[in-house]
Amino acid sequence: MTRTGRTPRYAIGAVLAGAMAVGMSGGAAARDIVIGVIGPLSGPAANSGISMRQAYEVAADQVNKAGGIELGGTKSKIKLIFEDSASRPEVGVSAAQKLLTRDNVDILVGDTIASSVTLALMEVAPSFGKFMMSGQPVSIEIAKKIKSDPKRFANFWKGGFNSDAYAEALFGSAQDLIKKGSIKAEKKTVGFIVEDTDYGKSNVEYTLPLFKKDGWTVSSNETVPLGYADFYPQLSKLRGKEPDVLISIFTSVNSGIALVKQIKEQGLKSTHMAVYYPIRPEFLKGAGASANGLLWTPLYFDPINNQKHKEFSENFKKEAKVEGNGDHAQGYCQMSMLLENIKKAGSIEPAKLSEAFAKTDSQCVIARMVYDTEIHTPKTGADFFPVPIAQIQDGVSFAIWPSTAATAEFKPAK
Repeated sequence: MTRTGRTPRYAIGAVLAGAMAVGMSGGAAARDIVIGVIGPLSGPAANSGISMRQAYEVAADQVNKAGGIELGGTKSKIKLIFEDSASRPEVGVSAAQKLLTRDNVDILVGDTIASSVTLALMEVAPSFGKFMMSGQPVSIEIAKKIKSDPKRFANFWKGGFNSDAYAEALFGSAQDLIKKGSIKAEKKTVGFIVEDTDYGKSNVEYTLPLFKKDGWTVSSNETVPLGYADFYPQLSKLRGKEPDVLISIFTSVNSGIALVKQIKEQGLKSTHMAVYYPIRPEFLKGAGASANGLLWTPLYFDPINNQKHKEFSENFKKEAKVEGNGDHAQGYCQMSMLLENIKKAGSIEPAKLSEAFAKTDSQCVIARMVYDTEIHTPKTGADFFPVPIAQIQDGVSFAIWPSTAATAEFKPAK
């Protein structure tokens, strides 16, 4: 197996190489299909970026071990080249230029985590005439860009759902919990502490109007730098007008750990709802008892309460020598879908790959992947990609909303 790129080699075991590829007419020898992948392998979101890398490698390695994919009568394998974005758009663009020119990749995947990097890459990739998809980025601005210029972005497809799905889950679950008397909202006030990224801001952009339409007011809306860890100034402001519901949004797990610990120290009584960072296994280890009672989304991977998810985690550990987590599950689904669509298309030609993505109906461990073809984005909902709300109860996350996905009832924090 060959790995290329400026990033260090991570000991993750059983990874891939080689490459899957396209058969050429006239009896020509098969060549590798080279897929360039851009994501944060350093910086505050590196934990998630490295997990995505591991997942992509395992998915491709499985295809390679099976002999590759037959295209045009020849068997070919996949070669992945990884580049670090450090969650910074300018770094991601530089990486894309390297991959598309010097490495001449056939397909570009990026960013695996950061929406801001993805939006920047979307301006670079089309001029090279290559197929491109993103990993986890959810900013709805990506989908808007596709819809605004369908010709330019005809061959760009999202791997993750849109930020409005988070907004609906946050508001819908809060509303239901209030109706049941599980939480109180006497003042109907909501506060936000979010990272200064497209991910953080787009989530607020779509969540806030849902609360306002229902008569809520905003007590505070604090934006902090990516990787921020000193929340005492923000929490001091909140104590003066403590919101009924506080929503925090970070891709950096260290930011999340710091915030929940400092909330506990300050004695803030708001119902705390978190987006994304509790998905990381490091969160519970770092936050400890301070995380008890926290509500968060999306718990789409639950190996404790879901047997299929447990089996995936165990099998992933055998392949990669690391415990399977939610980022691994999503990354594995995305790369498997991409490779399957290459097989169905019988080509790496962008237009043919886009046709295959438009017809996708793929059942993976965490979701049924079906696309909204107008915005090239996976559909969400109970029948497609679920976005459950979880609660941490005595150190374990349980889905509590919607009722169709619940594995436990809401439990007041002690």
